[in-house]
Amino acid sequence: MVRLLGYARYVFGGLLVVTIALLVWQHFGMEKVVELAGNHYPVKLEDDRSEGGASQGRLERKGQDLVIHCHIVKKASWPYCKLDFDFLKGAKGVDMSRFENIVIEAHYEGPGVPKFGLAVSEVEDGFTRLDQWQTYKIEQVESLGLPSSGRVLVPLDWFSVAQWWKDMAKPPVEHAAVNLDNIVYANLAFNFGGVEGEHVFTIHSLRLHGKLINRADLLMGLVALWVLCTVGWLAILTLSLRTQLQESKAAIALLREVNKALELEARDLAGQAHIDPLTGVLNRQGLRAALMSTSSLLSEPMAVIFIDIDHFKSINDTHGHGVGDDVLRKFANVIASGIRSSDRLVRWGGEEFLIVCPMTNVYQGRILADNLRHALHQHAWPADLRVTASFGVAQHHQQDEVGVVIKHADEALYRAKQTGRDRVCAHNPEDVIAAAAA
Repeated sequence: MVRLLGYARYVFGGLLVVTIALLVWQHFGMEKVVELAGNHYPVKLEDDRSEGGASQGRLERKGQDLVIHCHIVKKASWPYCKLDFDFLKGAKGVDMSRFENIVIEAHYEGPGVPKFGLAVSEVEDGFTRLDQWQTYKIEQVESLGLPSSGRVLVPLDWFSVAQWWKDMAKPPVEHAAVNLDNIVYANLAFNFGGVEGEHVFTIHSLRLHGKLINRADLLMGLVALWVLCTVGWLAILTLSLRTQLQESKAAIALLREVNKALELEARDLAGQAHIDPLTGVLNRQGLRAALMSTSSLLSEPMAVIFIDIDHFKSINDTHGHGVGDDVLRKFANVIASGIRSSDRLVRWGGEEFLIVCPMTNVYQGRILADNLRHALHQHAWPADLRVTASFGVAQHHQQDEVGVVIKHADEALYRAKQTGRDRVCAHNPEDVIAAAAA
């Protein structure tokens, strides 16, 4: 792993060189060109005679050049000649969405102005029907001119959906935006400023220009490559650090007896040994330590409340131990929030809990237990369960050991479970309880 980390600088250096090279190549090269004119697709020339005009057009081929002879006559309101390209093969046309520009190289001779418009017809999935021309989406660029260089560059983001087509076809909103991924027809419409006479427009080439990989895809791929290398490097680094950490822990274990920092850690771990790891309350060892270190816990009177969650085994059997653990944690929180700061809550084992209540007689302990029992009814429980508990209460007497009062509370708990659960039973007879109340 150390050797692999040493190679990382070379990997990232090589990746940086590749990234710069690809970005430079994408910017200055990586050209993708598709020729639309010449003999690649069927073409035909139309004029305005089909709409009552008198202009006449004629198409001539000279090698790869398309020569348009258009005699403009001002009879129609908008005299024109139009060159149509047919890209349709089956149900698919040309995907222009992967390109950036259309480049036209042409030459004009005549008395007018070499103005023309470019329109394309898009097949829109779910909207266009091949046998209904009005369902084709018309996207166009108007008023293009031919500069003296004879080269026109038309960015594809200049195209917009023709408003007249929107008004006629009334497409739904999701089909009203520009989409160039399936172009089946294109046309160049020439008006030459409406100037009458003979106009000759020669198209040397009509090409789509783009990149083999567009900038967005290239950047996404490079980012993914960098992320992959970085994640791999971090994984190797993590494994290396983990190995070093394990070796360090082994060395620390040999010095545990004389290292002060580890002695503090050991004392902290000793404190944790008194805490139940699932519920965060005291365990039996914690109760023993508390009774030995806190004399006020045994101050008379002192009550002990023994608690058992009703039907807890069925919760584990029906919903699994994960839900059972959640119930135990929630149960401990509810009980802990309902007792005093001077009381001690202990997880006795499994679903059994114990509360040691100093300065509390059995009557007061019974009231506390009943309040806790009602509190359980008010809370929402995991898996929409209804969780109840049975309570046994006993009072410690000076002549008895703590184990005796715990046994008495356990016996009272047993009576509560035998008489129907979700109730509180006290060890003392009713006349003793009444005397304590008085």
